[in-house]
Amino acid sequence: MRSIAWIMFSGRFKSAGICGAIFFAFAIQIANLSAFAQNPTKPRAEGNKKPAESRVEQIDSEKLPAGYLSPPEKLSIFDLDQPIATKEEMDRWKKESADFFRTKNYGDLTPAGQKIIESKIRYLLAEMTLKEKLYELPKLRKTFFEQVGQQAKQPAVTQFIGETVLKYIPELLKNQYHVRLQAVEILGEMDFAPSYELLIHVLQAKDIREDEVDGQPESMKVAAVKSLTRILRFAESQPKDRLAIALAVAAELEKPDLHWWLQLRLVDALRYADITGIDTRNSDKPFVVDALLAVVKDEKRNFRVRTRACYALGRVPFPRGSVKTEDIVTAITDCALQVSNAAAANPGDPEWKNCIWNIYLAFHKGGTKNDPDLDAEKKPMSGLLDRVKTVAQPAYQVIVPIVNDIMSDKAPDAGNLRNLSAFARSRQS
Repeated sequence: MRSIAWIMFSGRFKSAGICGAIFFAFAIQIANLSAFAQNPTKPRAEGNKKPAESRVEQIDSEKLPAGYLSPPEKLSIFDLDQPIATKEEMDRWKKESADFFRTKNYGDLTPAGQKIIESKIRYLLAEMTLKEKLYELPKLRKTFFEQVGQQAKQPAVTQFIGETVLKYIPELLKNQYHVRLQAVEILGEMDFAPSYELLIHVLQAKDIREDEVDGQPESMKVAAVKSLTRILRFAESQPKDRLAIALAVAAELEKPDLHWWLQLRLVDALRYADITGIDTRNSDKPFVVDALLAVVKDEKRNFRVRTRACYALGRVPFPRGSVKTEDIVTAITDCALQVSNAAAANPGDPEWKNCIWNIYLAFHKGGTKNDPDLDAEKKPMSGLLDRVKTVAQPAYQVIVPIVNDIMSDKAPDAGNLRNLSAFARSRQS
């Protein structure tokens, strides 16, 4: 419990990124402890005591309670105190970068100007590694973005700043946990496409418990995928960049033992990759579609991940002539039936609303206030009904009544379930 109490200091942070990643890093730990909390050994009332021999038979002090899992130890990177510069170096960089804004605004890339820009970046990054600045990290990241990360008036200056950040930020990726997190977020916020290489390195790193030097915790990989997704959405990336990201993400998604939260972010990244195959000029291998389809069909995966892959399949490009849209609709239909059966068995679980809505949006262009359909802004059509209506319409007609049931806080109607089940069987014959 001490490690959980320790991590609660994160509530002082104002950054949603830090709080979200901390929650992810310890969600499993808290869940493990709750297993014991929900099944404690309760003392009997005084008037209902049993002989000591009976109590000994019921409680074995040498065994852990049923369902109890020992919480993982706190990662050592939470305790790192690893400044990347001396006070003298930081004082020098701060003095050398006094003319930074004039240099940036006027596009001075002479050797003297480059030195000023480099000193500013090195100072700001080094400041983030100071232990006494730990509680100020979100503010420091915001300052970094406002002063350095925003695009300069001249593209050449933006390019030089981006290259300089990529030169020095790797030191932060081996630093204290929260420092690493800020570094990963900076790489996404800058909208500098070449940042994807460092983010892929974080994503593909071994688990930190296997490799304390070059490894990363799974929660850091979640943050890395979110930054990769931002690059896919907003950075001026080249086809080769998008292809490299998509290949790396698809490869990670093949790993069956990833936490469902990380799988969810990988699916969303593929949704924005805008890649149809290996050959970006004339794609004949729809590896993005194949990767998402494999997730939808994998009954061992969490329904939240599978249904998000359904959603993505309604939006990713289909290589002409190499995708059988009937197979996509069949897989989504089967997934919808499995979700519906699970919702009928346990109608009180709030998870079903999110899952069935993802399936609904596989067919439709649309979204919610908190999760707008940004794909619709860049594509003339989104959703299977717009793209392959003839194939999608029959499945949609038997799925949408169950969507209405679940979204109305009802268990799926038995008749609607029979109709969906009969349709699913007909697709398999």
